Amino acid sequence: MNDSSAFPVEAYLRRIGLAQLPAPTAAGLAQLVRAQLHGIAFENLDVLAGEEVAVDLSAVCAKILARGRGGYCFELNALLAEALRVAGFEFELRMSRVSFGRPAPGPRTHLLMVVRIDGEQWLADAGFGGPAPFGTVPLRANECFAVEDREFRFLPETGGHLHLQSREPGTAWANVYCIDPGAVLPLDVEMANHFVSTWPRSPFRRMFMVQRQGPDSVCAIDGLALITRERSSDATLRRRLEGATDLRNVLANVFGISVSDALASRAWSRASECADD
Repeated sequence: MNDSSAFPVEAYLRRIGLAQLPAPTAAGLAQLVRAQLHGIAFENLDVLAGEEVAVDLSAVCAKILARGRGGYCFELNALLAEALRVAGFEFELRMSRVSFGRPAPGPRTHLLMVVRIDGEQWLADAGFGGPAPFGTVPLRANECFAVEDREFRFLPETGGHLHLQSREPGTAWANVYCIDPGAVLPLDVEMANHFVSTWPRSPFRRMFMVQRQGPDSVCAIDGLALITRERSSDATLRRRLEGATDLRNVLANVFGISVSDALASRAWSRASECADD
Protein backbone atom coordinates (compact mmCIF):
# COMPACT_ATOMS: atom_id res chain seq x y z
CA MET A 1 0.00 0.00 0.00
CA ASN A 2 3.05 2.23 0.49
CA ASP A 3 6.76 1.83 -0.18
CA SER A 4 8.48 -0.79 1.94
CA SER A 5 10.77 1.77 3.56
CA ALA A 6 7.77 2.84 5.66
CA PHE A 7 7.16 -0.72 6.85
CA PRO A 8 9.31 -1.95 9.75
CA VAL A 9 9.47 -5.62 8.81
CA GLU A 10 11.55 -6.72 11.80
CA ALA A 11 9.17 -5.06 14.27
CA TYR A 12 6.22 -6.69 12.51
CA LEU A 13 7.82 -10.13 12.63
CA ARG A 14 8.61 -9.76 16.34
CA ARG A 15 5.00 -8.81 17.05
CA ILE A 16 3.55 -11.82 15.21
CA GLY A 17 6.20 -14.31 16.33
CA LEU A 18 7.77 -15.24 12.98
CA ALA A 19 11.48 -15.32 12.16
CA GLN A 20 10.90 -14.20 8.57
CA LEU A 21 8.16 -13.50 6.07
CA PRO A 22 6.92 -16.73 4.47
CA ALA A 23 7.21 -17.61 0.80
CA PRO A 24 4.27 -16.50 -1.42
CA THR A 25 2.56 -19.89 -1.39
CA ALA A 26 -0.78 -21.10 -0.04
CA ALA A 27 0.97 -22.54 3.02
CA GLY A 28 2.91 -19.30 3.51
CA LEU A 29 -0.27 -17.26 3.29
CA ALA A 30 -2.00 -19.38 5.93
CA GLN A 31 1.06 -19.13 8.18
CA LEU A 32 1.19 -15.35 7.90
CA VAL A 33 -2.53 -14.78 8.51
CA ARG A 34 -2.57 -17.15 11.49
CA ALA A 35 0.51 -15.53 13.00
CA GLN A 36 -1.00 -12.06 12.78
CA LEU A 37 -4.36 -13.21 14.17
CA HIS A 38 -2.56 -14.84 17.09
CA GLY A 39 -0.14 -11.98 17.70
CA ILE A 40 -2.30 -8.87 17.21
CA ALA A 41 -5.76 -8.50 18.70
CA PHE A 42 -8.82 -6.96 17.11
CA GLU A 43 -9.90 -3.95 19.17
CA ASN A 44 -11.91 -0.72 18.92
CA LEU A 45 -10.74 1.06 22.06
CA ASP A 46 -9.82 4.33 20.35
CA VAL A 47 -13.24 4.70 18.74
CA LEU A 48 -14.98 3.76 21.97
CA ALA A 49 -12.94 6.35 23.86
CA GLY A 50 -13.66 9.08 21.31
CA GLU A 51 -10.19 9.10 19.74
CA GLU A 52 -9.53 9.66 16.04
CA VAL A 53 -8.34 6.62 14.10
CA ALA A 54 -5.78 7.19 11.32
CA VAL A 55 -5.41 4.41 8.76
CA ASP A 56 -2.34 5.45 6.77
CA LEU A 57 0.53 2.96 7.05
CA SER A 58 2.82 5.13 9.19
CA ALA A 59 0.05 5.74 11.75
CA VAL A 60 -0.91 2.05 11.79
CA CYS A 61 2.70 0.94 12.34
CA ALA A 62 3.23 3.52 15.08
CA LYS A 63 0.09 2.43 16.91
CA ILE A 64 0.32 -1.35 16.56
CA LEU A 65 4.05 -2.05 16.29
CA ALA A 66 5.56 0.78 18.34
CA ARG A 67 2.88 1.29 21.00
CA GLY A 68 1.72 -2.30 21.42
CA ARG A 69 -1.89 -1.85 20.40
CA GLY A 70 -4.34 -3.83 18.29
CA GLY A 71 -6.78 -2.38 15.81
CA TYR A 72 -9.70 -3.05 13.52
CA CYS A 73 -9.92 -4.04 9.86
CA PHE A 74 -8.67 -0.80 8.29
CA GLU A 75 -5.58 -0.98 10.50
CA LEU A 76 -5.00 -4.73 10.84
CA ASN A 77 -5.53 -5.52 7.19
CA ALA A 78 -3.46 -2.52 6.11
CA LEU A 79 -0.64 -4.09 8.12
CA LEU A 80 -1.27 -7.52 6.64
CA ALA A 81 -1.50 -6.10 3.11
CA GLU A 82 1.92 -4.47 3.44
CA ALA A 83 3.40 -7.71 4.74
CA LEU A 84 1.87 -9.55 1.78
CA ARG A 85 3.32 -7.03 -0.63
CA VAL A 86 6.82 -7.16 0.84
CA ALA A 87 6.68 -10.98 0.89
CA GLY A 88 5.84 -11.04 -2.82
CA PHE A 89 2.19 -12.09 -2.77
CA GLU A 90 -0.16 -10.95 -5.55
CA PHE A 91 -3.36 -9.55 -4.06
CA GLU A 92 -6.14 -6.99 -4.33
CA LEU A 93 -8.02 -5.09 -1.65
CA ARG A 94 -11.75 -5.73 -1.40
CA MET A 95 -14.55 -4.19 0.62
CA SER A 96 -17.43 -6.21 2.03
CA ARG A 97 -20.83 -5.67 3.60
CA VAL A 98 -21.03 -7.16 7.07
CA SER A 99 -24.05 -9.42 7.55
CA PHE A 100 -23.05 -11.14 10.81
CA GLY A 101 -25.73 -10.44 13.41
CA ARG A 102 -27.78 -8.38 10.95
CA PRO A 103 -31.07 -9.07 9.12
CA ALA A 104 -29.42 -7.90 5.89
CA PRO A 105 -25.90 -6.88 4.79
CA GLY A 106 -24.87 -3.38 5.88
CA PRO A 107 -22.76 -0.77 4.06
CA ARG A 108 -19.30 -1.52 2.65
CA THR A 109 -17.36 -1.14 5.89
CA HIS A 110 -15.05 -4.16 6.08
CA LEU A 111 -11.66 -4.34 4.37
CA LEU A 112 -10.01 -7.63 3.33
CA MET A 113 -7.66 -9.05 0.69
CA VAL A 114 -8.10 -11.49 -2.17
CA VAL A 115 -4.76 -13.21 -2.85
CA ARG A 116 -3.89 -15.01 -6.09
CA ILE A 117 -1.61 -18.06 -5.86
CA ASP A 118 -1.02 -20.40 -8.80
CA GLY A 119 -4.26 -19.39 -10.47
CA GLU A 120 -6.38 -19.76 -7.31
CA GLN A 121 -7.96 -16.96 -5.28
CA TRP A 122 -7.75 -17.02 -1.47
CA LEU A 123 -9.42 -14.96 1.23
CA ALA A 124 -6.91 -13.24 3.55
CA ASP A 125 -8.47 -11.44 6.50
CA ALA A 126 -6.82 -10.67 9.85
CA GLY A 127 -9.18 -7.87 10.78
CA PHE A 128 -12.68 -9.20 11.44
CA GLY A 129 -13.96 -9.26 14.99
CA GLY A 130 -16.42 -12.07 14.30
CA PRO A 131 -16.36 -15.64 12.97
CA ALA A 132 -13.85 -15.29 10.13
CA PRO A 133 -11.45 -18.15 9.33
CA PHE A 134 -8.45 -18.63 11.63
CA GLY A 135 -6.27 -18.85 8.55
CA THR A 136 -7.29 -18.78 4.91
CA VAL A 137 -9.87 -20.36 2.62
CA PRO A 138 -10.03 -20.53 -1.20
CA LEU A 139 -12.70 -18.39 -2.85
CA ARG A 140 -14.65 -21.23 -4.44
CA ALA A 141 -18.40 -20.88 -4.58
CA ASN A 142 -20.65 -23.58 -3.09
CA GLU A 143 -17.87 -25.60 -1.46
CA CYS A 144 -17.43 -26.22 2.26
CA PHE A 145 -14.06 -25.70 3.97
CA ALA A 146 -13.14 -26.71 7.52
CA VAL A 147 -10.83 -24.34 9.42
CA GLU A 148 -10.09 -25.32 13.03
CA ASP A 149 -13.44 -25.49 14.85
CA ARG A 150 -15.65 -24.00 12.11
CA GLU A 151 -16.80 -24.60 8.57
CA PHE A 152 -16.98 -21.91 5.91
CA ARG A 153 -18.50 -21.54 2.46
CA PHE A 154 -19.07 -18.83 -0.16
CA LEU A 155 -22.47 -18.45 -1.77
CA PRO A 156 -22.55 -16.60 -5.12
CA GLU A 157 -24.86 -13.60 -5.38
CA THR A 158 -25.78 -11.24 -8.19
CA GLY A 159 -23.13 -8.93 -9.60
CA GLY A 160 -20.19 -11.21 -8.80
CA HIS A 161 -20.56 -10.91 -5.03
CA LEU A 162 -19.58 -13.80 -2.75
CA HIS A 163 -21.30 -14.19 0.62
CA LEU A 164 -19.14 -15.79 3.30
CA GLN A 165 -21.02 -18.01 5.74
CA SER A 166 -19.80 -19.97 8.77
CA ARG A 167 -21.09 -22.58 11.17
CA GLU A 168 -19.94 -24.56 14.16
CA PRO A 169 -20.58 -28.32 14.24
CA GLY A 170 -24.28 -29.05 14.70
CA THR A 171 -25.43 -25.50 14.01
CA ALA A 172 -27.03 -23.75 11.04
CA TRP A 173 -25.09 -21.65 8.55
CA ALA A 174 -24.79 -17.98 9.56
CA ASN A 175 -23.95 -15.04 7.30
CA VAL A 176 -20.60 -13.31 7.91
CA TYR A 177 -20.01 -10.78 5.15
CA CYS A 178 -20.68 -10.25 1.45
CA ILE A 179 -17.56 -9.47 -0.63
CA ASP A 180 -17.91 -6.75 -3.25
CA PRO A 181 -15.95 -7.52 -6.45
CA GLY A 182 -15.17 -3.86 -7.19
CA ALA A 183 -11.75 -2.27 -6.92
CA VAL A 184 -10.90 -0.43 -3.69
CA LEU A 185 -9.34 3.04 -3.69
CA PRO A 186 -7.64 4.69 -0.70
CA LEU A 187 -10.57 7.11 -0.51
CA ASP A 188 -12.96 4.17 -0.07
CA VAL A 189 -11.01 3.07 3.00
CA GLU A 190 -10.88 6.60 4.41
CA MET A 191 -14.62 7.09 3.99
CA ALA A 192 -15.52 3.70 5.48
CA ASN A 193 -13.21 4.29 8.44
CA HIS A 194 -14.72 7.74 9.01
CA PHE A 195 -18.22 6.26 8.92
CA VAL A 196 -17.68 3.43 11.41
CA SER A 197 -15.68 5.63 13.79
CA THR A 198 -17.96 8.70 13.84
CA TRP A 199 -21.54 7.65 12.97
CA PRO A 200 -23.55 8.01 16.20
CA ARG A 201 -25.24 4.62 15.74
CA SER A 202 -22.04 2.75 14.90
CA PRO A 203 -21.61 -0.28 17.20
CA PHE A 204 -17.87 0.53 17.30
CA ARG A 205 -18.81 3.61 19.36
CA ARG A 206 -21.11 1.78 21.77
CA MET A 207 -19.55 -1.50 22.90
CA PHE A 208 -16.28 -3.33 23.34
CA MET A 209 -15.14 -5.16 20.24
CA VAL A 210 -12.05 -6.98 21.43
CA GLN A 211 -10.98 -10.42 20.23
CA ARG A 212 -7.82 -12.47 20.00
CA GLN A 213 -7.66 -15.78 18.18
CA GLY A 214 -5.16 -18.38 19.27
CA PRO A 215 -4.43 -21.92 18.17
CA ASP A 216 -6.22 -23.38 21.20
CA SER A 217 -8.74 -20.75 22.25
CA VAL A 218 -10.58 -17.57 21.31
CA CYS A 219 -10.77 -14.72 23.84
CA ALA A 220 -13.17 -11.80 23.55
CA ILE A 221 -14.86 -9.08 25.56
CA ASP A 222 -18.62 -9.47 25.29
CA GLY A 223 -20.58 -6.66 26.89
CA LEU A 224 -18.64 -6.04 30.10
CA ALA A 225 -17.34 -9.60 30.46
CA LEU A 226 -14.26 -11.56 29.41
CA ILE A 227 -15.14 -14.68 27.41
CA THR A 228 -12.70 -17.53 26.80
CA ARG A 229 -13.73 -20.40 24.52
CA GLU A 230 -11.61 -23.51 24.07
CA ARG A 231 -11.49 -24.68 20.46
CA SER A 232 -11.19 -28.41 21.18
CA SER A 233 -14.09 -28.77 23.62
CA ASP A 234 -16.07 -25.58 22.98
CA ALA A 235 -15.97 -25.06 26.78
CA THR A 236 -16.62 -21.40 27.58
CA LEU A 237 -15.61 -19.38 30.63
CA ARG A 238 -17.22 -16.02 31.38
CA ARG A 239 -16.00 -13.46 33.94
CA ARG A 240 -17.47 -10.03 34.46
CA LEU A 241 -14.93 -7.23 34.36
CA GLU A 242 -14.74 -5.12 37.52
CA GLY A 243 -13.92 -1.72 36.09
CA ALA A 244 -11.36 0.26 34.12
CA THR A 245 -8.34 -1.05 36.05
CA ASP A 246 -9.44 -4.65 35.58
CA LEU A 247 -10.07 -3.90 31.91
CA ARG A 248 -6.56 -2.51 31.44
CA ASN A 249 -5.00 -5.55 33.11
CA VAL A 250 -7.06 -7.97 31.00
CA LEU A 251 -6.15 -6.09 27.82
CA ALA A 252 -2.47 -6.44 28.68
CA ASN A 253 -2.42 -9.99 30.01
CA VAL A 254 -5.00 -11.69 27.78
CA PHE A 255 -5.02 -9.68 24.58
CA GLY A 256 -1.47 -8.31 24.47
CA ILE A 257 -2.73 -4.72 24.21
CA SER A 258 -1.04 -1.85 26.02
CA VAL A 259 -3.30 1.13 26.79
CA SER A 260 -3.08 4.06 29.19
CA ASP A 261 -5.18 4.40 32.31
CA ALA A 262 -6.95 7.37 30.73
CA LEU A 263 -7.90 5.48 27.56
CA ALA A 264 -9.10 2.45 29.51
CA SER A 265 -11.19 4.70 31.75
CA ARG A 266 -12.85 6.54 28.85
CA ALA A 267 -13.57 3.31 26.98
CA TRP A 268 -14.99 1.68 30.11
CA SER A 269 -17.21 4.67 30.88
CA ARG A 270 -18.62 4.75 27.34
CA ALA A 271 -19.26 0.99 27.17
CA SER A 272 -20.86 1.00 30.63
CA GLU A 273 -23.06 3.95 29.75
CA CYS A 274 -24.28 2.30 26.54
CA ALA A 275 -24.83 -1.04 28.32
CA ASP A 276 -27.24 0.73 30.68
CA ASP A 277 -29.28 2.27 27.84
